[in-house]
Amino acid sequence: MTQAEIISERFPHKVSAVFHNERRARDAAKALAAKAGFSSDQIDLVDPHDPQLAHKVEKDSGAIFSTILRSHAVLAVVGAVAGLILAGVFVGAGFDWATTSPGWVYGVFAVVGGAIGMLGAGLVSIRPDHEPVIAETQGASKHGEWTVVVHARDEDEKHRADELLEHYSKEVAESL
Repeated sequence: MTQAEIISERFPHKVSAVFHNERRARDAAKALAAKAGFSSDQIDLVDPHDPQLAHKVEKDSGAIFSTILRSHAVLAVVGAVAGLILAGVFVGAGFDWATTSPGWVYGVFAVVGGAIGMLGAGLVSIRPDHEPVIAETQGASKHGEWTVVVHARDEDEKHRADELLEHYSKEVAESL
């Protein structure tokens, strides 16, 4: 199962770079478009004390609800199936506690597996991988610095943005 099957966002990956002056930040943003092929809707420049910071960092906020629904549905089913397979192993192995009431064993393992899957979905839904980018951008904005945020569609775009931004800034953060 791939991340794309669970996450509904158009831009699931983020890369940010902090700059001490506006000119250097704008140069990096231009280079992302010219050299790395990013479109203007994938690049955001966050100004010091920017009131639009939240929107610029999390462009796909509308898709987050869809990610929550999709991740919970998919991972609950995966967990329940894993629970059923594990129950089948125990019943097939002939354990007394499993063979005396196999229906209950299958039911309990399916429910517990589904619940564990949904707990994993909760972790996916809160997107802890975005925290480094969000924290760096908020801190920079608060301290009067500029940040370039790149919204990448896939791992390849994320790596291209990361490599290019490292030539312009020593403070680069990225999501998973």
